[in-house]
Amino acid sequence: MIVRFLKRTLFAYPRTPTLLVKKMGDAKVRALCDEFWEWRMRQSPVFASYCGDQRYSHLLDDIEPDAFLEFEKDVSKLLKKADDIQVKDLSKPARNELLLVKDQMQTFLAGMKHKGWYFPINFMDGLHADIPKVMSMCPTRTEEDFRNLNIRIEGYGQKAKSCIQILKEGVKNGYVCHLYSIEGVPDQIYNMISAELSPEKDAFLSPYKKVPAGSIETSIKDKLLAEAKETVQKVVKPAFKELAEYIENDYMKHTRSDIAASSLPNGQELYQACLDFHLSLSMTPKEVFDIGKEEVERITKAMKKITQEEGFGTDIKKFKEDIFKRDEFHFKTPEELIDYVKQICFEKIQPKLPLLFKEFPSSKLKIEPSPPLMDGGALAFYFSGSPDGSRPGVYYISTSNLPGSPKYELSALSLHEGEPGHHFQGMTSMEMKDIHQFRRAHEDLHYAWVPSRFPLYTAYLEGWGLYCEYLGEELGLYEDNYTLFGRYCFEILRAVRLVVDTGIHAFGWTFEEALNYMKEKIFMDAKSLEKECKRYVTLPGQACAYKIGEIKLKQLRQKASQALGERFDVREFHSVVLRCGAVPLNFLEQKVDEYIKETLVT
Repeated sequence: MIVRFLKRTLFAYPRTPTLLVKKMGDAKVRALCDEFWEWRMRQSPVFASYCGDQRYSHLLDDIEPDAFLEFEKDVSKLLKKADDIQVKDLSKPARNELLLVKDQMQTFLAGMKHKGWYFPINFMDGLHADIPKVMSMCPTRTEEDFRNLNIRIEGYGQKAKSCIQILKEGVKNGYVCHLYSIEGVPDQIYNMISAELSPEKDAFLSPYKKVPAGSIETSIKDKLLAEAKETVQKVVKPAFKELAEYIENDYMKHTRSDIAASSLPNGQELYQACLDFHLSLSMTPKEVFDIGKEEVERITKAMKKITQEEGFGTDIKKFKEDIFKRDEFHFKTPEELIDYVKQICFEKIQPKLPLLFKEFPSSKLKIEPSPPLMDGGALAFYFSGSPDGSRPGVYYISTSNLPGSPKYELSALSLHEGEPGHHFQGMTSMEMKDIHQFRRAHEDLHYAWVPSRFPLYTAYLEGWGLYCEYLGEELGLYEDNYTLFGRYCFEILRAVRLVVDTGIHAFGWTFEEALNYMKEKIFMDAKSLEKECKRYVTLPGQACAYKIGEIKLKQLRQKASQALGERFDVREFHSVVLRCGAVPLNFLEQKVDEYIKETLVT
């Protein structure tokens, strides 16, 4: 009897207590991550919709300062639970999850003292500019979906009024935009509220364009659409009109005179926090500035090699002016621009991707013109799809400034924003099942709140996009000196950003000094140059992430290649990078080191 009991006992439990402890520890991490994620979905209904969780699709995010203070309390409690978990008691995957969920919380809490919530709106993003994105996330499959949609639309009336109060409080406490960040907003709002009240023209009503056949009775849909129109006309538009008038007639009188973020309360610390947030590395403004200078010099030499081959000596400006004037490099209509980008993406880039990648996301890339409300910002941007495939990933490109979109630059741009750039990056992580949900998506909204928000891991995201522009050389996609020159035009812009962003926010550069440096180095059209420079004023540190992230990715690839020799497979390396999801650069390096070690022993 005793022998049988001992046998049952031995086989009923793990042979070592370590395995049991790790299972218990891993379960704690899973429970914590689940709790954190559930809280995130409640805390940000818009982010929940972005992730395909439509339980809160009738709500909008709280943007009021009091809400942020409550969020801070909640996250502090969650971080305390995370700190209580013993790392030594975890498996490697669980350690990774714990490390990253703690980084999310710590980043959020560290940024709270800089009160980024006082910047809810600017010419690039914020309450008004995010409306097309938010509406694109709303489900439209059932009658309940449309009832929830109408409640969410009505909520914009209150959010516009809240935005006024937040801006007023910011003025009172010294947290104000520069004029360059806010001056275009009233016109953007006036254009939005003057749109024809129809699903085809009005951003709020746009989900009514995509009602699936048979999903809802026509009479019910028409009734709900009529209710939505009345809400937009009587509630939402008046509130946004009031917001535009407040900005135009009052807030603009109080904008700060200094373009530098360092002129805000605790400004030098704030700018360093913005750099830390976007780079996910510890670098001083001077270090970033110096790298930018070095990169500008290197890329300038590459550009001069092309100008010499094309008979212009070393005169980059003259060569750029010459090709910029040629009709063959410009589009006559927005439709022609969109068709050309589709040809690049689907006929030139896609067939070559198997040379460098072994895994491809299931979601198919879409290419569309930028929504009118967002057409005044970046030349192009990517907005990720949803995990369930109900919303595709979209590469949006501006069509409002055709002279600023010459054909020879669009191969590099498309590699960055489309495939293998942000589309591979966004959808690979979104579709993964072996990492926790909190790692699969990043909140692609509220950039102006930085550093008072959850991390974006900008250097990973944008570094990958710029690295993919570089991959175009390996894939032979820069077919002549013109497209290669276009690639360098984009790369030198990212290098110049390191100099100009730090120059503005850390070293006392005026707007004119920054603009003149850009004119000297990158030769963009005047309209695009000014928009770029205003972007750096508006989003401190963000533009530095591209080059720093790309340099790190190249360093890690070189490290792996040298360590593995003939066993190095660039396709495997790219899978390692993409399957991390958006992460800090030091975590990415850790994963590459593990890949090297594991490959060497197999």
